[in-house]
Amino acid sequence: MTTLRPTSRASTPSPSVSTESAPVNGLKAQDTSAWARSSAREVSISELQTKFGWTDQSWESGLLKAADQAGTKTRGGNGKVSAAEIQAYLTAPTDGRYLTSTALQQGRAALDAKLTQAGGSVKVDAFDPKWQDGLAKRADLLGGNGDGKVSQEELAAYIQKSKANQVDGTKWVPDQQMAAFQSRVAEAAGEVDPLRPKGGAGKGLEMVKQYSRLMLDEGKNLPTFVSHMLSAADIHETPVEVNRNKSTFVRDPSLPLTGITDSDYNNTGFDRGHMKPAEDSPTQEAMNESHQMTNIAPQYGNHNQQVWRTLERGIHELVEQTGGKAYIVTGNLFLDDKGKPLPKDEIATTGAKDRKIAVPTHNFKTVLLELPNGNLTMFAYMVPNLKDGPSKKEAIVPLLEDARVPVDRIEQLLGQDLYAQLPKGIQNQLEKDSKAPGAFQLEGSQYESMTLLTQR
Repeated sequence: MTTLRPTSRASTPSPSVSTESAPVNGLKAQDTSAWARSSAREVSISELQTKFGWTDQSWESGLLKAADQAGTKTRGGNGKVSAAEIQAYLTAPTDGRYLTSTALQQGRAALDAKLTQAGGSVKVDAFDPKWQDGLAKRADLLGGNGDGKVSQEELAAYIQKSKANQVDGTKWVPDQQMAAFQSRVAEAAGEVDPLRPKGGAGKGLEMVKQYSRLMLDEGKNLPTFVSHMLSAADIHETPVEVNRNKSTFVRDPSLPLTGITDSDYNNTGFDRGHMKPAEDSPTQEAMNESHQMTNIAPQYGNHNQQVWRTLERGIHELVEQTGGKAYIVTGNLFLDDKGKPLPKDEIATTGAKDRKIAVPTHNFKTVLLELPNGNLTMFAYMVPNLKDGPSKKEAIVPLLEDARVPVDRIEQLLGQDLYAQLPKGIQNQLEKDSKAPGAFQLEGSQYESMTLLTQR
């Protein structure tokens, strides 16, 4: 059994879990080929600008236009984009204007490989594919001395300047932010998306953030769910200065003054429990967003600080150590002792007199994990929000093990298809499995690390 370690800031992912020797849940990489962004569903750039308020000067508009120009010979430059065109551009950003964390990691790895052979520095045109030549040239000119060669130091300086928005014409867009951006485009094009469950129309207020999506239950004053993508590349590219202590809980600025405020939780006895974890934030902007009250639900202290924290940390470490990326949906349920939805008048509430907040009986978390080789695995937890929840590791472990459920169970309770972008055959295979290989392991004084993949 592989044990996952706490988060580090390594420059490149170094997966400690073997993902090549055996398919996960029996699902081989080639089985996922049907999960691809559509090239047929195009939407005009001007329509997207109007819909989402993106100006010509915004990075969003710039990215749309760059993807359009880099499109296929038959469609490129037609003023329209598809999700597939955006994905193709991000995979090979030939102009180097918009770099995801994944692209940065690939650039680092390519340079490391070249330097291992040559030592010191290498010519800027020594890379394949060509987009890495472009990255090397920009690093030499904008982060180095412009001598036609690039070194690790020059690339690191260029990347650091790009992250700090100190390089004109280059923007770092974390994978997590890009996933939310692509989700907007997919929605406008009528395409299913892993961050937007199917079947949610009319069940709550759908909100798209810079780094996540959510459905707000305005009657209960908390999110039904929050969805986000977490990648190993983002974890490794997160600047060290990103810190939750710099953020404060705030009313969601996109809501009217009737929205929940931080003070509504004062003297309630409940923690302000994050749905999208604060630690999953690749930038300080994302950290600030995670502290908006539309990402918060009332949780009992031990549940939030011990049990829920253990689950969050385990998933974070799993993504980092496998080098993969996870599409995570987190939310709230209100169930009786038989697992049936509670009637409205039996749901406990807390908060101010004029802004009551429903208290969930359970928090859920579903994860679709995509490994670097294309294999997929899926798992879900439905964890009771207990007032007297355990605080010792020996009790937390069996509680979480007992909380494993099939993703199907969460979908039944929500009445939504959480991962509708997957072909039905793959959904049927993954969503019914509540016991994918894995276990919790004790880590001394550390939180338990969750291992859901085993070496075979």
